[in-house]
Amino acid sequence: ETEVYPNEGLGNPTASRFKLYAAQNARPPLSAVDDKGNDVLERIAKIDRRYPDDFKLHRIRGYAEEHALTLNLGKTGAKRILLLMNGWTDYAFSSDNVAAAHRRLSLRPPALQVKDARGRWRTVVEDIGIPVGRPQTVVVDLTGKFLSRSREVRILTNMRIYWDRILVDRSGTPAPTTLTRLDPIRADLRWRGFSAETSPDGREPYVYDYARVSFNLPWKVFTGRYTREGDVRELVQAVDDMFVISRPGDELAISFDASSLAPLAPGWTRTFLLYADGYSKEMDINSASPEEVAPLPFHRMREYPYRWPETFPHTPAHLDYLERYNTRLVAAPMTKTVALKQGRVTSDE
Repeated sequence: ETEVYPNEGLGNPTASRFKLYAAQNARPPLSAVDDKGNDVLERIAKIDRRYPDDFKLHRIRGYAEEHALTLNLGKTGAKRILLLMNGWTDYAFSSDNVAAAHRRLSLRPPALQVKDARGRWRTVVEDIGIPVGRPQTVVVDLTGKFLSRSREVRILTNMRIYWDRILVDRSGTPAPTTLTRLDPIRADLRWRGFSAETSPDGREPYVYDYARVSFNLPWKVFTGRYTREGDVRELVQAVDDMFVISRPGDELAISFDASSLAPLAPGWTRTFLLYADGYSKEMDINSASPEEVAPLPFHRMREYPYRWPETFPHTPAHLDYLERYNTRLVAAPMTKTVALKQGRVTSDE
């Protein structure tokens, strides 16, 4: 009855710290109600692509009217209570945020509130984090967060977040865990193409069929230098600002040797988690340097794109990495993207 979850969620203030949560006998809350009074417990009881989604959407992608989800966790004297919130986010891109700023809109990440001794809602976690990419589970540790005997919590946001399943771990104590690290024995970068985008119900979020591949490039490609194909194991063994720079359609195939793992003790199970550290870049016209790979990011940068005196590391090891690995050149000319604005914009445009 134990499941292990990593510390995920974009915006989660502790997400940069590696941490595992071991949840035991997690069950749905006693009740779940949206801000219109609708009973949505059935929608968050299991993963079935059904969400509490009765909230109004703005015309700008990623934005919605403020909406709330109230959960009754039930009576519990446990000091440690975990919320396991599985879902996905239809999030805004750079141009969406620029458009929203013109309308004086801003995103408010999901805040968690509890009731104080007078029954008033108080925010105790400003940002619990959002699930990004494909659906994932965001863990919220409620230890020490309650302000009264009430065990109701409310999640408040104006983002398009769709919670598919919400479970509560009331066990009070974490299960014992043992962490074993496996380094890759192989890591190969190669061109593959694009897996077919599918949906079991015709709605987002989409999934991908690995068995069906297309070689047609559906997107533009950043100009610049990419990592050459072949063995890149040296680049994925440590967090050192020496990246595998992959272009759309690339595949990074990684192998691990599980035979080195010790046998499991009676009653134990093993969960495999892939730990990956890196950056992604989009070609949105309002993103930073959207027409080229450069400048390369690095972990100590204060902003992106960075400015002098900040610079990508110029140690002998990093210069050698740039010369030996990043030799695949995409040099097709591409006009620098420029945002143009003319005329008067109304509030509905």
